[in-house]
Amino acid sequence: MSEKNNIFYKFISNSHIYLFIQKMMCATKVREKFICKFVKNKKNLNVLDIGCGPANILKKLISVNYYGYDIDINHINFAKKKFNGKNFHFFNRMFSEKEVLNLPKFDFVLLLGIIHHLHNNKVKKTLITIKKVLKKNGKLLILDNVLTQNQNSVAKYLIKKDKGKNIRNLDKYKLFLQKDYLIKNIRISHQKFVPYTWLTICCKKK
Repeated sequence: MSEKNNIFYKFISNSHIYLFIQKMMCATKVREKFICKFVKNKKNLNVLDIGCGPANILKKLISVNYYGYDIDINHINFAKKKFNGKNFHFFNRMFSEKEVLNLPKFDFVLLLGIIHHLHNNKVKKTLITIKKVLKKNGKLLILDNVLTQNQNSVAKYLIKKDKGKNIRNLDKYKLFLQKDYLIKNIRISHQKFVPYTWLTICCKKK
């Protein structure tokens, strides 16, 4: 992971504080809307969530077989207490090549607000590994912040102050995906309040 780790960023990583900030920034609503667009009303799906945090997205994914990975033990413990269904599986470790043999094939893999926390080589390795666990017609769903031209100055400031150190523009995201994935849907949304810029991508493996 490539993150800022001073006292302030450690403070806002507390699961309760993190969820509060996500709600205030409308990130919770944006994530839920994005996921529901592709996954809603579909049952018995296998879903992999890399960098799942407190796994709050499970409020919208009750009828799935869910596998969540996060390196923050506090987030994982929070998720285990809140979502204790037999179809929910949580792992306090980095998702890597070692996990492939122990996992089923997935209908959906989620990268929600995680890519800007990873340096370039880690992003490339993660995408290669995801391809190995995706079903033939499975989808990779990406949501993240993004830098754009003529961007709202407040949005740009907030994005650059994010805990993740690897803030990117649209071309960088496309470059990561072009070798192994086909982009089916891509959108940049400019949130007015609180000003922010979101990138959503739905793609499948080549």
